[in-house]
Amino acid sequence: MAAGVVRRRLALAGATRRQPFAAIPKVEDEPCCGGFLPWLRSKAGASISSALRIGTSPLGRSLFASQPIQEGDCILQLPHAALTQHKLPQEVRLLLDDDAVARAAAAKVAVLLMMEQRLGHESGWAPYVTSLPAKDQMHNMMFWDLDELDMVRHSPVYDEAIEQKERIRKQFSAAKPALERFPHLFGEVKLEDFMHASALVSSRAWQTSRGVSLVPFADFLNHDGASDSILVYDEEKDVSEVIADRNYAVGEQVMIRYGKYSNAMLALNFGFTLSRNIYDQAHIWIDISEQDPLYKKKLDIWQKHRTPKSEHVCSSGCTRTTFAIKEVKYSGNKGVGIPQALRAFVRVFCATSIEELEEMAVEAAENDGRLARRPLKHAEREVHAHRKLLMHLDSMIQGHSTAIEQLETIDGAASRSMHQFRKEMAKNLLAGELQVLQSAYAWVANYCKTVACT
Repeated sequence: MAAGVVRRRLALAGATRRQPFAAIPKVEDEPCCGGFLPWLRSKAGASISSALRIGTSPLGRSLFASQPIQEGDCILQLPHAALTQHKLPQEVRLLLDDDAVARAAAAKVAVLLMMEQRLGHESGWAPYVTSLPAKDQMHNMMFWDLDELDMVRHSPVYDEAIEQKERIRKQFSAAKPALERFPHLFGEVKLEDFMHASALVSSRAWQTSRGVSLVPFADFLNHDGASDSILVYDEEKDVSEVIADRNYAVGEQVMIRYGKYSNAMLALNFGFTLSRNIYDQAHIWIDISEQDPLYKKKLDIWQKHRTPKSEHVCSSGCTRTTFAIKEVKYSGNKGVGIPQALRAFVRVFCATSIEELEEMAVEAAENDGRLARRPLKHAEREVHAHRKLLMHLDSMIQGHSTAIEQLETIDGAASRSMHQFRKEMAKNLLAGELQVLQSAYAWVANYCKTVACT
């Protein structure tokens, strides 16, 4: 049996959830893409198996069923013909490898893309490179100005976007001296060109055991978060494949899932959001004040007993611990979506004596080593701890609600200065996080009521 490796879009026009029985929209063929598949066959040195054709939709360039497709059909099979860092000239690659920042795989693929863009129609990848979106067609958050980023100030993605911009600038500064030694390949080396190439890589590249790569044609598939179809790399056959997760009629747009990404991740790296994203999540952070007399003891006991990082625990610092929460799905008395580690942390956070903390440590040692995973023996203290969590959730809910209201009431010059598509992205992002926060608040409030009544 061939070894399969799931390709994931790197997570460094908004798609909607599919409507299987909706009327099929008019498909416009791309006049400039008639020779694309013949070129790709020539580049791959092998045939391309595909039940798809290139066209345009409200989402831009897209792939559509060229014949009836049944669930389980292999609708796309591409030999491994991709742009990877290994296609960089060796002398360029060696210079980039000398710098810890510039040697990042995604950065080197971005540099390769800059080189191919510079070559224009002389590039062996011209049919693909010229089909990629221009900078002004992209809405990745690295292109947002400060006023646009301010729309999502209440979301952790605001800080992530600022950090991403700075990381791209550092990569450019590290790579620029090397690239300037090859003016015949790169011409004038500009930050805006590197940002454009980096955005194309973050939104279109795939990560597999072979590294980071741009896969022509496959990256014309748009994202549907509800789809079960993904791009899979078969190591034994050295091909990339897509298996249909449902039936498609001729002319219907075929979509796949890039990954289980929240709107924050989609906005940051792909430049779109969904109006309803089943993978949305929110982050809550809680500080232990250094003015707390038990500050050091609480910090010591938490760091000693806290569980290893998981998809729920995003980061932990000296005074701030951050948790990712998902929309709460009710299952008996459990709130699926609220990390147990978050509830444990608020129990430690709200302790008022060393005796309480030592009691938690003893209980952890006697069980599985995890701290404060069981309700506190004193119901009053248990309720007090969770009401503290409610206060944090309420504060975040108010912040998100206010931000959404402001976006809906912005008019005049301020509104005209904002890109309307990015404004909608911000509203979708904040609304998704707000829904998650509200679901968590409802569950914790009900839990407090239940414990108080027992």
